[in-house]
Amino acid sequence: MNNVLFVWGDATPLAAELSKPIKRVSVEFGIPNVGPNSLTLWRSDGTGLRLHTEMHDVALKREVGVLNFEHVSALRPGETLVDIASFQDRIVVSKLLIHESGTSAESGVVLKASSGEEIVIVAGAYPYSLAILGVASIPHIFEPEYPIDLYTRVPLT
Repeated sequence: MNNVLFVWGDATPLAAELSKPIKRVSVEFGIPNVGPNSLTLWRSDGTGLRLHTEMHDVALKREVGVLNFEHVSALRPGETLVDIASFQDRIVVSKLLIHESGTSAESGVVLKASSGEEIVIVAGAYPYSLAILGVASIPHIFEPEYPIDLYTRVPLT
């Protein structure tokens, strides 16, 4: 089986970055009525971790979205900012895997607060979009690429 991994180019383990307390998130929509194209997790020190989707061909006329992560230090124009109270303490991180055409792809993450609340971020139904659950009630914010019960949830270490 082929594996398509998260895109992360930093020396710090991704699990360590994703488990840092979150003060707020920002969501960016590129095209109306299509899922968001990025989400940024903002920390109290002003740094952020931006997530977006990259598409990977896994078979003829079949592609899957895989999450890409990058450090950022400023909001983009037009991003919607949401305060997140429950995620300012310990966060447990899992990854969501999708199995398609002989390939296992790291397509999403689940962030679980000590209160039990979760934020789910996974590749969206539209190419290069995200599906986000647990952040805000915005139209088209949670439309995953595959039905959510088809993803395998695995601890991110």
